Amino acid sequence: MGNLDITLDVGAAYPLIEQRVLALFGKDYASKEESRWLKALHDTATKVSSSVQCIGMHKPIPFSSIYQPTRVVVKKSANDRSNEVFAHQDSVSRSIVLADHFTEHSIDVVQLLAKQSDSIIFAGPGWGKTTFLHHLFRSALGDPKILPVLILLRRDHAVDDLERLVSSLEEILKKKGLPRFLLLVDGYDEVPVVERKRVSEALLRYQASDHGPFILTCRDHYQIIALQADVLRIDKFTKQDKYRFVASFLKSFGSTLDAVAVVDDFETHGFSEFLSHPLLLALACIVRTDSSSVQPRSALKLLEQAMDVLRYRWDAEKGIQREALTPLDGKDRLQVLKRMAFAAKSPHLPRSRAEGLAGQQLALMAYNKVDSHQVLLETAQFYGIFVPSDNGWEFVHRTLHDFLAAQYWVETGEFAKLARFEWTARTAYAACFLHDSTHVIEAALAVSDSGPAINEILCNLPAYDRKRVYSALVEYFSMPAMLAHYSGPRATRDWNLRT
Repeated sequence: MGNLDITLDVGAAYPLIEQRVLALFGKDYASKEESRWLKALHDTATKVSSSVQCIGMHKPIPFSSIYQPTRVVVKKSANDRSNEVFAHQDSVSRSIVLADHFTEHSIDVVQLLAKQSDSIIFAGPGWGKTTFLHHLFRSALGDPKILPVLILLRRDHAVDDLERLVSSLEEILKKKGLPRFLLLVDGYDEVPVVERKRVSEALLRYQASDHGPFILTCRDHYQIIALQADVLRIDKFTKQDKYRFVASFLKSFGSTLDAVAVVDDFETHGFSEFLSHPLLLALACIVRTDSSSVQPRSALKLLEQAMDVLRYRWDAEKGIQREALTPLDGKDRLQVLKRMAFAAKSPHLPRSRAEGLAGQQLALMAYNKVDSHQVLLETAQFYGIFVPSDNGWEFVHRTLHDFLAAQYWVETGEFAKLARFEWTARTAYAACFLHDSTHVIEAALAVSDSGPAINEILCNLPAYDRKRVYSALVEYFSMPAMLAHYSGPRATRDWNLRT
């Protein structure tokens, strides 16, 4: 995975991109307006893809200083994907199971761009789907024959931008001498179903315009509506990738630990597969800086321990720093983040909304005179979880967003009041924080559309009544809808191993 080395002077490539954007449209007022809009869209993509801020980092670092060139595993067409049986095998991550299941062959970025075919990239949380699209965008900037366009669906008005882009391209369909487009769309699973339908319709129209390929990312277990494209998966980190990533991460985290020794220790303790993608590896690094061994048995437990490390480091360093800091300790800051995470359905919050929610929580904790903006700024500088973005603030990863929201949900007692559940990752995490999650698992197993949530719950090893859950599992797999997907001895064996 680490053999590909694409170096790019984004600053040098940008004027060429700007010329190509301006050349797409005519010189009348409406055409100039479209040019300005597309240029602004491109400016945003160039800015967001220029740096990376992993959890725990005090500030963003240049993209090229930590990114390990990703390979993707090529499977079959989207047509074939509907016939696959994704059995659940262990208690680590469904993403790892699925990555193992796609065994055809691996390709690098150069090979992927050369394919010139529409693609959908599936992966679990934390596998680097967004970062990979940033890498594709940066890689394509230097090609004079390609005009890359990056749209992050989690951002406000992103679906509107996608539809506007497709409409503009339909208007200039017959214009000769245009560059080939590379349309990169991230986060299909991060928008509601009604907006997914709009995204699919826009991409179908884009396919018909024949301006170039699109690449769409989506989390595992989500249905892609009406689109036909190649199905790809993010490949795992190799051991050399882990060495390089950990070395860069530890340096940015201010640690003097030896990267090779840290990775080898992970391998010795049986965490090789568990730590095969960026998010979990970064969290493990955070824990490792404060512990002689890695102990968590699941992704959620690792995340809890990583949060504890961040909180204790903040408390320890607060007295050393002499700047005019707000008087909150690490636990207070996490409480502010939890409230915002719970209140926000989208990872992105406008500035006024974020500061308002922070102010409400500060008032509850008797910090009435503390500036909410300063609290958010200091928390972002240390935790790297909720960080400034264009026109607001945003959680750096949806898993972190849902994790904090679920904690708040359970701690306030609101989750216990629910009579019916929406089967999302947030619900699954909340179930795992209960002292006894049996009733939630039983409720999930009583319906046929809760598969991803059930898997997320059981992956993270919650406390539950084995006898009652085993009985509910039998009923679940006896449903007619389930018999069609989980038939044969392999599926039964895999679920037995999991539970």
